[in-house]
Amino acid sequence: MNKIWRKLNSRLSYQITLPFLFLTICVVLVGALYTFFFYTRLLNSRLEDQVIIVTNLVRNSFTLQEEMNLDFLRDVTFAAPDDTLEIPGVPDALNAQDPDELASVLDLFFRLGTNRSGVRLDRLIAFDRDGQTLVDFERPLDPTQPTYRRHSRRDIRDVWFVDAILRLGVDDSIDKFPALIEFTDTNTFYFATVAPVRYEDAVVGGVIVAMRADNLVNTLLMRSQSDGVLLYAPDGTFIEAAFNPRLLSQPVAVPPMSPEALKRFLNNADSFSRFTEPLLVQQEIADEDFKFAYVPLIVHGTHLGYVATGLSMREIIQTTSNVFWPILGVIFALALSIFGAGIWIARYFASPLEELVQTANDISSGNLERRANVHVVNEIGDLALSFNTMTEFLTELLAQVDADATQRAAIVDSITDGIVVIDDQGIVTLINRATRKLLGIDERDPGPQRLSDIPMKRLVEGVPEFASQRDQELYMLGNYIVRVSLAEVVRADQTRSGFVCLLQDMTAEVAVDRAKTNFIGTISHELRTPLTVISGNADLLLRGLVGKLDDDQVVFVDAIRQHSHNMAGLLQNVITVANLDAGVVTTELGPVDLRLPIDESHWRVQSQIKAKGLTLQIQIPEHLRMVMADFDHVRQVVYQLLDNARRYTVQGTITLRAIDCHDHVRVEVEDTGHGVPVDMHDQIFQRFIRGDGTSEGINSAERGIGLGLAISKQLVERQGGTIGVQSVPGQGSTFFFTLRYADDIPSPEKTTQMATAA
Repeated sequence: MNKIWRKLNSRLSYQITLPFLFLTICVVLVGALYTFFFYTRLLNSRLEDQVIIVTNLVRNSFTLQEEMNLDFLRDVTFAAPDDTLEIPGVPDALNAQDPDELASVLDLFFRLGTNRSGVRLDRLIAFDRDGQTLVDFERPLDPTQPTYRRHSRRDIRDVWFVDAILRLGVDDSIDKFPALIEFTDTNTFYFATVAPVRYEDAVVGGVIVAMRADNLVNTLLMRSQSDGVLLYAPDGTFIEAAFNPRLLSQPVAVPPMSPEALKRFLNNADSFSRFTEPLLVQQEIADEDFKFAYVPLIVHGTHLGYVATGLSMREIIQTTSNVFWPILGVIFALALSIFGAGIWIARYFASPLEELVQTANDISSGNLERRANVHVVNEIGDLALSFNTMTEFLTELLAQVDADATQRAAIVDSITDGIVVIDDQGIVTLINRATRKLLGIDERDPGPQRLSDIPMKRLVEGVPEFASQRDQELYMLGNYIVRVSLAEVVRADQTRSGFVCLLQDMTAEVAVDRAKTNFIGTISHELRTPLTVISGNADLLLRGLVGKLDDDQVVFVDAIRQHSHNMAGLLQNVITVANLDAGVVTTELGPVDLRLPIDESHWRVQSQIKAKGLTLQIQIPEHLRMVMADFDHVRQVVYQLLDNARRYTVQGTITLRAIDCHDHVRVEVEDTGHGVPVDMHDQIFQRFIRGDGTSEGINSAERGIGLGLAISKQLVERQGGTIGVQSVPGQGSTFFFTLRYADDIPSPEKTTQMATAA
């Protein structure tokens, strides 16, 4: 079997035709099954419609039976005395509580009621105002017996509608009640109707007209022309059933209502009416399948219980069985016919297809001169002609691709920057001559297998850039310093096929930048010495060491002192930048009490803030935890932020605060200056960026050179923190930085949270 399957699966003709044949057979099968299913559904739908119709007939029969009972009760309860027969009226006899006289009156009505059309009287009861039966007639179970049975007197006040009759008043409009009740003396259920008997507007008793449940369901079965009628109490308890004798001739056990059906009705008990939608249920009783429709039994607004009317499903099952086998035979015959036709079609098309397959195999083996020899005038012939034309085109295209590939390889190899091409798995697929020069390998030597095999080491110290930029771009590769750029290789369909790594030789540029930085640092050191002398002598002059100065001299000397202080600060920033770029500055992290570097920082700048007429507020929590930081770095950052706020604030308040953010602390310096434009929030932390040139700090004698915030950014990031600014032009600025606590465990998630908080 497996051999046959492999042979069929290896032939293109069978691969094309067999799925088509299988799909056709499936369509035929599904269509036949759908037809069978639709036909069955149609029969079932018709049966359900018939069940609903006979159910409505049963409901109407209940209402009709109640109306017949009421007509009969009306005749009984209002019966007047008959002088001819010398019998009293029913109200007179019941008021006198004379059982014999009452029996003589009701005997006539009982005999008439048992033969009266529509009444179907089985039991007639008259009770007095105390709920005691005075007369209780019942027709015998055997209809051939001419006499009736008279029950002994007993108390029936515990029956709910008897008590309701006895409590009626003069003006009560509802004074007749139907019910399904069980009398304990016979243990038989009855469909009963009760009406009061009034004597001079007072209720002196009542009359009950009852029909046995078995007679009731048989009557309903006959009237509705159904196959089964089930009667249930309001709690779902089974009462009585009647079935078509040709289906079930012997008494059968009927279970109570299913909990699901009863629950559905109870959930909608408030909306019960004669028009409540029936609940259709398929139920098996004594090996016979029925379709029942359950409805609440509502008579004149009173819920008496539930009735289920059903029809046998024997005809549907028989019809379905008769139709199934012919349909199955037709399906089998169609399947055989379609399969045979498919095999013939497969063989018909096999010859030219095999020629095409053989031609394709020869071309794929390298025989580009091979052509398909097919001469049929149809789609396969057109395919063979197109195949031959395509082979000619591919042969020419292959030659052109080889030429283009050779040219591109020569271009890539001639680029002066190193190029490394890798795939998604990191495997190196191409390197150019410049890369081999950087790696120091010969043209004949094998290149690196993976990108990680290239011995690049990130350049950390001695690079004139910030740490974040330095880590991403500059690397040591042997004796070379290279800048690494990585870009994705994207196909035409926007999917990635790998990466291109560009290695730029930055050795000369870094050397020039280092020389420039060293020169600036040296000049700054040399200038700081005379500035210190100038500043010191100005302080001595202001203190009166050479005599008291007049007002103009004080102004001039103080200007010399202030400008020398500012120049010294600028030179110190230049020296700090030079030290950072040269790798001289080290960061030693340890537990630090944040209040100490803050105190030293604001002490250095406090006098200058007061001299400008500004107010400095310090807001540090008393029980602030130790932070993991470098003491000198924190002191310098706080000083730079305070000095920056002093320079750019004309009047108002500068506030220095520390905020506990659970896993890190946030230090803020808030001023009331002109603010920073939104588009410069990121640029303001770059070197030599000093704002937009419109604020006082830019145009005043206190202007800086744009290094303080850049230094602060690098020092904060060295400690694992973040720095930023929040500002609205014209409303001041808030510069802030974050540091983690010494007792906190660093993690990527917490670093992300600190950056988000910033």
